[in-house]
Amino acid sequence: MTIAGHSVRLNPESVSALIEQLSNVRASMSPEQPMGVVPGWQFAATKNPVMATQKYANGDRLLLMRHGGHGWVPFKFSPNMVIELYAMLTKK
Repeated sequence: MTIAGHSVRLNPESVSALIEQLSNVRASMSPEQPMGVVPGWQFAATKNPVMATQKYANGDRLLLMRHGGHGWVPFKFSPNMVIELYAMLTKK
């Protein structure tokens, strides 16, 4: 990989660490990512990802989904959002 004329060779673990660091930096930046999907945006979707969940004492749920390029991607949902997600996924 080359950035600003500096090249470095990365192994898969190093790439995963870099992706994690970059996502943490981006999450703290302004402006935020757009709230909607930008028309024409292309992405590599993972079909039927491996998933894991955890439940918190306050009722929140953690959903981890394993993306082929991004690795484990965590999402934390309140109980109401879990209901909304279920409704969205089962809507015909």
